[in-house]
Amino acid sequence: MAMDYHYIKLANTLEKDIVSGRYRAGEKLPSLRKLHASTGRSISTVYQAYIELENRGMVEVREKSGFYARPLLHEILPTPSRGTSPVKPHKVAINTLAAMHQQTINNAKLLPFGAAIPSSALLPHKQLAASIRTVSSQYQNGKCLGYGHPTGEPELQKQIAKRSLDDSVHDSGEEIIITSGCMQAIDLCLRTVARPGDIILVESPTFLCYLQLIEDLNMRILEVPVDSRHGIDPDRIQTILDEHDVRAALFNPNFHNPLGCLMSDENKEKLVEMMNDQGVPIIEDDIYGELYFGDVRPRPLKSYDRRGMVLYCSSFSKTLAPDLRVGWVLPGVFREKVKRLKFNISIASSQLNQLVIADFLSTGAYDRHLRKMRNALKKQTTDTALAISRSFPTGTKISTPKGGYTLWVELPPGIDSLKLWSRAGKENISIFPGALCSGTDQYRNYIRISCGFPFTEELEQGINKLGCLVLELNDQSIPERNSRETTSAREIKIGLNTDPGLLRVNKLCENIHTSEPEFGIKLSQTMSGNILKLLASHELDGGFIYGDCMETQFSLLHLATMQLRIVGPVALKDKIKNADKSDIAALPWIGNPLECPYCQILKKEFHTLGLSPEIIMSADQESAITALIKAGVGLNFMLEEDARRAEKRGDVVVWENDSYSLPLSFVTLRSRRDDPRVRTLLQAVRVAWN
Repeated sequence: MAMDYHYIKLANTLEKDIVSGRYRAGEKLPSLRKLHASTGRSISTVYQAYIELENRGMVEVREKSGFYARPLLHEILPTPSRGTSPVKPHKVAINTLAAMHQQTINNAKLLPFGAAIPSSALLPHKQLAASIRTVSSQYQNGKCLGYGHPTGEPELQKQIAKRSLDDSVHDSGEEIIITSGCMQAIDLCLRTVARPGDIILVESPTFLCYLQLIEDLNMRILEVPVDSRHGIDPDRIQTILDEHDVRAALFNPNFHNPLGCLMSDENKEKLVEMMNDQGVPIIEDDIYGELYFGDVRPRPLKSYDRRGMVLYCSSFSKTLAPDLRVGWVLPGVFREKVKRLKFNISIASSQLNQLVIADFLSTGAYDRHLRKMRNALKKQTTDTALAISRSFPTGTKISTPKGGYTLWVELPPGIDSLKLWSRAGKENISIFPGALCSGTDQYRNYIRISCGFPFTEELEQGINKLGCLVLELNDQSIPERNSRETTSAREIKIGLNTDPGLLRVNKLCENIHTSEPEFGIKLSQTMSGNILKLLASHELDGGFIYGDCMETQFSLLHLATMQLRIVGPVALKDKIKNADKSDIAALPWIGNPLECPYCQILKKEFHTLGLSPEIIMSADQESAITALIKAGVGLNFMLEEDARRAEKRGDVVVWENDSYSLPLSFVTLRSRRDDPRVRTLLQAVRVAWN
């Protein structure tokens, strides 16, 4: 034990020197003999310290040269941008697309960058097998043949209580309720503190399973963008609580999935006190809390809870045994209701699984295992980040996790992570598209990469191939980005709701440059509903929209009446081609009911007949809707010419039974009629469309 202490202590000192910048990336560290002379430690201890640092991913060995400092995570690439969507409550409709991704999770043929699960190589097989044998022998006397305790086996509750950082937990652990994994604990907590229609506050980006659960419970979600390094900003939460009737919050403050960020203790305490004062319960997911890359396990929000308003959830699925599905919850003042719901759902959790975990914890092997696992994950995360920095295009940004095993990667603008996901799958690579980390179609150009597996040569080749796919998509997106992002000191900002060619944008821009050459032009492509919002906030000078706008603050110039067709995935070809209107209404649809004019047609044409198509996936961009149709998610409308071209390419199927009319208009704010930019813009539009 003394030798262990000495080499670990020396390794910790050297790691601090690397982190502080005393030894920079690529710089050689002192030789074994030099460090032996300066520290008084034996050559063996010094060597073990360097091997420990290599296992942590802090140094690399160069043959016949020595040990060299590796880059720190924050030195590899810039960190991702914070989300920018408006903070407003909304329903979630993500289960169908999520199901398509989840089909790939257990596909052994795919390189495992898509699922945040630990490799079996990181788990203590032999020790767990010994505990299983010990507990299995108890079947001979019938001990494990009953239902067990509804709140959990006392042996396991005691072991969890020993590890708890919450002072309110008694040694017996009687406050703890054992569950079948962390998600069951979160499910029970949500059912306890909220009802259908209530607003649940979550971080953005967030964990897909939160979105699915909130959708299934028919609750509304309010996403607050968080910093990729520091997590939740309590001051921003206070503003949200002042403006919205939030029923509960669901937070992952320690090594957030997907960002890997860690809240400071100061912010944690401030957040808990503020939420307690407002009477808003916090459901805390601390499943990654033990997987820290630093020296000390971070405190959970629960440790600052003095009123029992934090419902603490965790499990052993990420650290020990995913297949045993053993989790727990500390529900605070909500214990009785959580206990009742748990009993109603499952009476009790598996005795065998609980006792196996309890036996393993009692041996003292868990902390040794965790130290080894943390070192491995830290190295794997750094290795993966370095590979991404070598293979991905300029403009890529990456998170700097303080623990856990996920990397959040921001790709250059214009790259669609759903397209990348589809192409990567064909190359036997799984990734997690960023679009699945929000219910608002944010993070379209983000992906999450799991670092839960040893970074082998095969995984490195997978990252290289993924980088090639990103480069291909980036090359394809550059012309489009350039065409709609021309800027200058004096800009006329125009919102586009469809293809620039269809809107005669080239002619429009030519007219502006001819009449007012000093004006620059900036084009922003988004949906009609978003264009109206951006006009109202003076972020646009004018824009093209589909559909009607009855609000008196806007002035409309009618341009044309467009014809639309209903299109759907090729996979549904037989159903679509032979369908009547009621058949079409029964198929899944894509759209944004609040902001998509196509959805207004859907309501007008179908609901008046007593038909109720279900919109199962929300999207805020026309390009996103088209990508989802091609991916097989559901149906939507498409302009006649676009529909015919897409059908000819084999991307979609057109429903031939009916077509629909939709007005195309150019809109400005009435209050800005005297603005020179608006006058110039309106004149250019009239000339382009005459």
